[in-house]
Amino acid sequence: MTMSTESDDAVVENDEASPQEEEKIAEPDWLVKERELGLIEERWGEPLMVSEWQNDDQYRSKNGWQGRDLIHDKHSPVRITEYYVKYGEGQGLPAALFEKEEDRKGGVGTTLTGICTFTSRAESHKGYCHGGSMCSVLDDAIGWCAFVATGNCLPWSGFTVQINTQLKKPIGVGSILVVQACITKIERRKVFVQATLISDYSSSLSFSSSSSFSSSDNDEHQREEEPMGVVHASGDGLVILNKGVLPELATRGSLHSWPSSIAMT
Repeated sequence: MTMSTESDDAVVENDEASPQEEEKIAEPDWLVKERELGLIEERWGEPLMVSEWQNDDQYRSKNGWQGRDLIHDKHSPVRITEYYVKYGEGQGLPAALFEKEEDRKGGVGTTLTGICTFTSRAESHKGYCHGGSMCSVLDDAIGWCAFVATGNCLPWSGFTVQINTQLKKPIGVGSILVVQACITKIERRKVFVQATLISDYSSSLSFSSSSSFSSSDNDEHQREEEPMGVVHASGDGLVILNKGVLPELATRGSLHSWPSSIAMT
């Protein structure tokens, strides 16, 4: 970093060649245990691999990006280091999207799970992370959950138009939490997603289709919280898929929802 001394007001210039070092934070015991037992993919599904995250600056600079990713860059104040996706059974998606009935996947019930690290650079009040960092994580998870709605990952296949968040419990700097998002309803090109930011995931929430409900319950989904999971923030969002992502005529008039009892596995 260089400083200009030509005037009384110091001017700080960005030095892209010398980024701030990545902050290393030890994983909590429950996550270490999950990895040792090989339960991550069993619980959360397959890893979501996206080139713009994996190759960082090199891929991004060659494909039109002008900076680093707010949430996935290794230098971000709060970073989602990995995502896993467990696809639903295609509920809410038009049949024309699939060649064969047995190919149906995605849609309502699709769940995206991420591991997120809150570094000291996300600090606001003494020892606690800024509420905006929590909202940013929910925003990212809701958007990417919608991008896998078709049963395949289609980056930037839509755009988020609304997010409502509730901040429930502060997050200390140097924490590693889990963010989970689930598609709860698809209406034409509209994808509705609920997300939760959790610590002590080993006993947290799980999305389950075990209960049924009527369509009038669409806006009253409630999560069933098991004893030991700690919910720090929750939110619901609306993502509009780009035209052409779904066969538009086939989705006209369709409305599919997810049961009101939602628990994360």
